[in-house]
Amino acid sequence: MPAMLTAAVVPKLRPALKPRLLAQVVGRALPRHEAVRQYTDKGVVAVKTPFKVQLGEGKLYAWCSCGLSKKQPFCDGAHKTVGMTPVRFKMEETREVWLCGCKQTSDRPFCDGTHKTDAVQNTELGQNVAA
Repeated sequence: MPAMLTAAVVPKLRPALKPRLLAQVVGRALPRHEAVRQYTDKGVVAVKTPFKVQLGEGKLYAWCSCGLSKKQPFCDGAHKTVGMTPVRFKMEETREVWLCGCKQTSDRPFCDGTHKTDAVQNTELGQNVAA
C-alpha cells in the first residue's frame, strides 16, 4: 500500500437491485426488454485512461469506484443506485498521482496500468469488463 494512503474503505457490493426497486430509484418504469446492468465489485469502465491529479496533504478524498460519477475520478453519489461505496482516502503529503479511470485497478484508487489490457480496451464505456 502506498505510503501516502492512510485509510481506505474497500467498496461493499450489495446484491443487484431488482428491476422494480431500480425503477423506483431512477423514477421510471423499466421496459421489459431493457436489461438491468449488473455491477461487479470493480464497477463499470468510466474512461480508458487514468487521471493525473494534484492532491493535497491532509485532505480527504472519495474516489469513484462504481464508474458512474459525473465528476470523475471523484465521487458524486451516483453509487447509491447500485449499492457500491467510494474509496475514501487521506493524503499524507501533497503530490501528483495517477488515479484509476477504468475502475479495474488492483491498487485502488491508484492506477496500476490495468487500463492498457485488451479486456479494458475492448469494453464499451459504462459497461463491465467481461470476466
